[in-house]
Amino acid sequence: MLQRLVFWLLLPVTAIQGLSLRRRALRLPGAAGDREGTTGNGDRLRLLALGDSIIDGVGTTHVEESLPGQFATALSEELGRRVHWRVMGRTGNTIDDVLDALALIEDGYRPDILLLSVGVNNVTGMSSTRTWRAKMTQLMEVITRKFPGARILFAGLPPMSLFPLPPQPLRFSLGLRAATFDRIASNVIADYPDAAHVPTRVNPSEHGFCEDGFHPSAESCNLWARELAVIESRREAS
Repeated sequence: MLQRLVFWLLLPVTAIQGLSLRRRALRLPGAAGDREGTTGNGDRLRLLALGDSIIDGVGTTHVEESLPGQFATALSEELGRRVHWRVMGRTGNTIDDVLDALALIEDGYRPDILLLSVGVNNVTGMSSTRTWRAKMTQLMEVITRKFPGARILFAGLPPMSLFPLPPQPLRFSLGLRAATFDRIASNVIADYPDAAHVPTRVNPSEHGFCEDGFHPSAESCNLWARELAVIESRREAS
């Protein structure tokens, strides 16, 4: 309750800061390269990466350096499997956009693992907590119906209070809102046995972010991907 009150009290100032930031922020493209490929050897494992600019690879040069690309490589090494990966991410995607993207996937496609990143654009777009909870529930229901048995890894909303780009108090306010949305996502995901919420850890050092001050660097994506691969390896073994 206190965090919500602080968020709304800061809104008159942070709204102005947010509009200014949108006008002057550096906009980077998604990662270059094919959006589908194979890495490693062994039994085939299908990986679908779905979501926003993190999945699109903003902040990295090539898809192989992006979180999905490095996760596919780390997963192959960790499990000794041939990973066939597909990337469906777009900068600016909200949870509604992800739901729309799911509807476009052919019926015969069956991923074994789904890496999901969404929520930051709902935070910056001022979605309500009630809407976010309802949409998260809808998203999980759609995924579990469309891909029964697939293991879902939800990359939690990042700690936006550590992002270098936003000025204060906007940075603080975004951090509060992102943390609230992430708790809601974690609570929703807990009701689905094939899904896991993985908190996002951002390295706040100078190498942790790319040049826009808002997205993780290739180095951060590498550390993140390896952590996700270890978690998925433990899940498969259990």
